[in-house]
Amino acid sequence: HRPPAPPAPAPMAVAQAAQWLAAAEQPLIVTSSYGQQPAEVPLLASLAERHALPVVAYRPRYVCLPTRHPMHLGHDPGPFLGTADVIVVLDSDVPWMPQLHRVNPQAKVIHIAPDPLFDRLPMRSFRCDLAITGDSAATVQALDRALEQCPARDAERIAARRERLARRPAARGPAPAADGDGPLTPAAVAAAVARFKQPGDILVNETASLPIGLLEFSEPGTYFGVSSAGGLGWGLGAALGLKLGAPERRVICLVGDGAYMFGNPTPAHLVSAAMGLPTLTIIVNNRMWGAVRRATLSLYPDGAAAGATDPAFTRLEPAPAYERVVEASGGYGERVERAADLPGALERALHAVEQENRQAVLNVLVHYSDDTARRDARAGSS
Repeated sequence: HRPPAPPAPAPMAVAQAAQWLAAAEQPLIVTSSYGQQPAEVPLLASLAERHALPVVAYRPRYVCLPTRHPMHLGHDPGPFLGTADVIVVLDSDVPWMPQLHRVNPQAKVIHIAPDPLFDRLPMRSFRCDLAITGDSAATVQALDRALEQCPARDAERIAARRERLARRPAARGPAPAADGDGPLTPAAVAAAVARFKQPGDILVNETASLPIGLLEFSEPGTYFGVSSAGGLGWGLGAALGLKLGAPERRVICLVGDGAYMFGNPTPAHLVSAAMGLPTLTIIVNNRMWGAVRRATLSLYPDGAAAGATDPAFTRLEPAPAYERVVEASGGYGERVERAADLPGALERALHAVEQENRQAVLNVLVHYSDDTARRDARAGSS
């Protein structure tokens, strides 16, 4: 059996979308799952660059644009939704959080995907003025051509928008790691990984608290985030599959301590050793169910649980020595408690992966405060 040809977008719908975008002053593209196929990325890069269409990768699952592309506005749509006059929702089941983000009531909202309304999700009810059913890459390509030929296209408007976007402060860029004996934070872990990550490395991310805006991705197919169809424990198996498919690349898997346990680490490490698939797993260990805490603070910021010093169904203590689990399968394990020790630990772990052909696990103990959880909840990352 061969897979069917992907559905083509309706020309009239593409023409309508092009007219709205050509006349827009502050258009915006929001995507989550675009870029699953590496060949899709240059098509969106061309559309965004030629027509000065800014892109926000909200809760991304793949690389949709190189991080340093001039039209990449980062990962938070909140600052732009209130003023955008045309919003393109591209391959995104949840493009924003209605409770947290306010959309310009005058904006035109266009949904593009093979199933643009996500009919299998019965509670999905995002605004929609135009839905285009079709293969997303083909639709992006068709929209690029339609915009180029649209009579309403205004080169001066596009140039002014490009200049305005170029003046915006950068929404990304490596942040310095915490000093010496200071507390390790998820941001410090991201900054340390950014120092060691190479352009061709594949990063698997199953941590909602990790600020991925501190990491840079220049190549398609080098970032994979858990989909809404997945659940905790997806990361370890995904990393093994990616290493199996690209054995010449380094694969780095970032998981929380709860996700690590749900990933069934003993058989995961056994398979890694048995199949010769050395990966680096970094456990961002906050000794708690961070998603539970964020969700609680998001819905009940002033509730009883918000003031509890030991909230129920949250703590994962006493924390096991997770770094010992990989040792049972001949891997390298190390516990990291200070920011000053993290670079050296990363060097030793990567040496084990690259030079010794052994899998490695770093159990990194981080400080995740309620203030940080509230901030993440406001950003809609829970």
